[in-house]
Amino acid sequence: MDHIGEKIRVLRKRKHLTQENLADFLGITYQSVSKWECGTTMPDISMIVPLARILNVSTDELFGMNSDENNKQKKYFDTEYFQFWKKDHEKDIDISRQAVTEYPSEYRYHYWLACNEWYVGYSDKYEGTEIEKELISDSIDHYKIVIENCENGELRNRALIGIVQAYKSLNKYEEAKWYAEQYPSESETCKDDVLMLCLQGKELELLYKKRIKKALLKLCSAMSQLWYYEDFNCSKDALNAEELIIKSLIDDENYQHFHINLSMIYEEKAKTAMKKYDYDGAVKALETAKKYAVLFDKMNCEKIERYTCFILNGYTEDHRTDRTDNDWNMTDSVKSYSEQSIFDAIRKRDDFKAIFS
Repeated sequence: MDHIGEKIRVLRKRKHLTQENLADFLGITYQSVSKWECGTTMPDISMIVPLARILNVSTDELFGMNSDENNKQKKYFDTEYFQFWKKDHEKDIDISRQAVTEYPSEYRYHYWLACNEWYVGYSDKYEGTEIEKELISDSIDHYKIVIENCENGELRNRALIGIVQAYKSLNKYEEAKWYAEQYPSESETCKDDVLMLCLQGKELELLYKKRIKKALLKLCSAMSQLWYYEDFNCSKDALNAEELIIKSLIDDENYQHFHINLSMIYEEKAKTAMKKYDYDGAVKALETAKKYAVLFDKMNCEKIERYTCFILNGYTEDHRTDRTDNDWNMTDSVKSYSEQSIFDAIRKRDDFKAIFS
């Protein structure tokens, strides 16, 4: 007993964990950890596997468990984690909870669980219920574990975005703002700024075009926030302005990535038309949204963006290594959008059915 307690103490300190940290990961009191290390008590059998994984040792070393089984289970969780965006989040909660229980020091599993909890809690199914509040609150707790302990900057930043969304879902705007303020600021000078000092000729021209494309993406993203939230008086103007800007700069209709933006604009126009009982206009807008979606999916299959408009002519982006998910497409996204209850009044129309036939 004393030997095990001493080993826990040594391994805990090696991981730079306090007794309180270790207790939080295990969901117990720090007094329990203290008793283990003093040799007063031993960990409960349910604590064995999580404890070994937090301390980053094999259960063989602590309690003689089979390391092959551990590796097999870990591989299973990793496979599930890397596919979780494709899956039913409600069904995935149980798997991610199990992963967190068995590997509590794997912060990406806490992030995985937090995302599932937020997506399910924020869904229409639980809107306005206690389940919604409970799941979103749980997601906040798991995001905090990542933010407060994870040394991986990218994962921590993703958790910061998640916790801001979660607090906002609960209308806790001050808390959301506090965490938003923790997000690292962009450097005033980026790599492209430095490259501009030395590139010449065609390389410099393509860098200018890259910066224009990135700036257009950011501008569209900012404007979409205005039309996405209905409480902004300028939402309709922002919707039309975003479309006008895209079509003015990309004047040859070869919109490439921006087919997504245009598709989403027309999705929103369809919803606006429904609110005005303009059913013909809604159908026409959904048809246009699907048209842009199909064009994006066609480009995305090749995974190379090739711009031919005057302002971006010759600029390309190769996404063959960073776009590996072939299961998602924009056309299905538009179809899913059209399944919202707001379109029920036109659902039986032949022209509506024909859009996705």
